[in-house]
Amino acid sequence: MVETCAKELSNQIIFTYCHHEDDAKTISCKYNNVCAIKLDFCDEIAVNLFSEKLEEEPVDILINNAWVGDPQGLHFYKSDPKDFRDAFDRNVIPFIQITQACIKGMRKHKFGKIINIITSYVIDVPPTGFAIYVATKAYIRQLSKSISKELGRYNITSNCILPDFMQTDFGHVEDFQLEQMRNTHPLNELLKPQEVADIVCLLLKASQQLNGVEIPINAAQHII
Repeated sequence: MVETCAKELSNQIIFTYCHHEDDAKTISCKYNNVCAIKLDFCDEIAVNLFSEKLEEEPVDILINNAWVGDPQGLHFYKSDPKDFRDAFDRNVIPFIQITQACIKGMRKHKFGKIINIITSYVIDVPPTGFAIYVATKAYIRQLSKSISKELGRYNITSNCILPDFMQTDFGHVEDFQLEQMRNTHPLNELLKPQEVADIVCLLLKASQQLNGVEIPINAAQHII
């Protein structure tokens, strides 16, 4: 996604990462307008410092696309309430801090685009074991609506992208499950990260009239 944005934009791009340091360095070296910053969302001090830095930067576009932890866990009734609290602290709170920091500059310059990568699981019944993951994403989904309503008058938009399952290192499923998912998919092919990046680029170029929308990327398997 970072590479796709770098090709489309001449603006300075800052992206954060926690793992895959070699990949981050490769991208930042390849594109002169890209800067990679290592950031662990579990490190409260690091998040605070990063948020303070953003308040001093003129950020025009913010893409929120991070989640700490394994998306699949226990059944809801087996989950420890502490796990919900930890997921909130590691995912929702950093989202709030970073977004608020960027909004300060956006309001000053009367322009901004906020793009939140959520999940198509918030549309329908999520798979078993995804209660914590979907709950945090649903919280961010509702926050995005509030942001779009409150800040539209400042020429700031807040939109969500709801991608379906992708075969990446983030979600681990067995080979037979992948085969079943492909066979039942309308296109017989799972969503690719590049396809999500393409939709992000569409929002980057879209009119500020497009605000408060949700774009599912799931081949119409679930329709809002």
